[in-house]
Amino acid sequence: MNENSRRLSLFEAAAVVAGLGFGGGVMAVPYLASLNGIMDLIIIALVAYAFSLLLHLMVVEVVLREDKPQQLVELFGKYVFKKTWWGKALTWLIFALVLVTFYALLAGYIVGCAELLSNLFPALPLWAGEVITYVIAAGIVLAGLKAVGVSEKWSIISIAIVLLVLSIISFAYPFNILPLWSGDAAKILALYGMVMFCLTCLFSVPQAAEGLSWNKKLVPGAVVLGITINLIFTLVISFMASLVSKPVTEVAIIGWGNAVGTWALILGSVFAFLGLLTSYWSIGYALAVVIVERLRWGYRLSWLAATVPGFLMAIFGLAGFLEYMRYAGGAMAVLMALLIPPALLISRKENANIMPAFSMGKWGNIFICVLVFIAYLLMAVGSLIPVN
Repeated sequence: MNENSRRLSLFEAAAVVAGLGFGGGVMAVPYLASLNGIMDLIIIALVAYAFSLLLHLMVVEVVLREDKPQQLVELFGKYVFKKTWWGKALTWLIFALVLVTFYALLAGYIVGCAELLSNLFPALPLWAGEVITYVIAAGIVLAGLKAVGVSEKWSIISIAIVLLVLSIISFAYPFNILPLWSGDAAKILALYGMVMFCLTCLFSVPQAAEGLSWNKKLVPGAVVLGITINLIFTLVISFMASLVSKPVTEVAIIGWGNAVGTWALILGSVFAFLGLLTSYWSIGYALAVVIVERLRWGYRLSWLAATVPGFLMAIFGLAGFLEYMRYAGGAMAVLMALLIPPALLISRKENANIMPAFSMGKWGNIFICVLVFIAYLLMAVGSLIPVN
């Protein structure tokens, strides 16, 4: 790919970051939020936001200490595992875990989109919806980073407009009475796990750095903006879906749309479809580049390897939407939180003479690293808690 096919604007880079966590997380959080109180949701969201920013900015610093942005798998191999035989073996193991986890996520997005299409067009078989979704989603990934960034940008803008319209119209309908607190530790932890998941966009940071290589100082701002967009969308849709839906559904926009009216269900389904696509685009592209770097394959072959397995998983119906989102997110959480802080500390030591475009300074010390790891460990625990 040439330079122009990879250059992103600040907002396009932020949209790529937002897109990775947005679709699955934002669609699933309201269901878990409905099982908790208003204050539970607010406090959990703010705590998750703070720890998410810390870990993502650690990744920003590590990535910007490199001459050329590299994916996390290669950075772990370089700094954490070194170039020993066992280090190489562990790097390949991490690569395999990333493949499995991302395949599950991509399959989940295809399933979610197909279910939305089936609701809009009852005569459309689920498998046909999955094929349509794959063609649209994987086609953008095939076109490269610039196509992903532009698509993410316009999807985020469209989602914001639809969300605003639905929220305003919803005030004409009676609201449910929501409790302030739930007092149920298990449900709170499950909600925390999902909120953390939708604010976790770690593998999109190298993409943002790649697209903003023309001005590396913009990278931390793009990452913060992307995560903030996800936080705002998560809170708005969680509150509105909980206030209006009867009941709140696992794919939240369906219950919200049903409560407001047929036209709102159609508009909301478009909203959710775009939201899931944004996640597919970001993760699909990230996975393709991970494969390029690890296997030294060409981009098109890597694209096939990144997108086809998830499509087959969706077609064969290996799991439901919410299960994909929660288990895949929890599986990767502890691993990333365990490896990123040491990668930061080691890269600082080995590249002490390099002044990156961004540094966390004292906010990247060992004490903060331990806190971040604990926060993500709790996310993984939350993702395993039954919520039915």
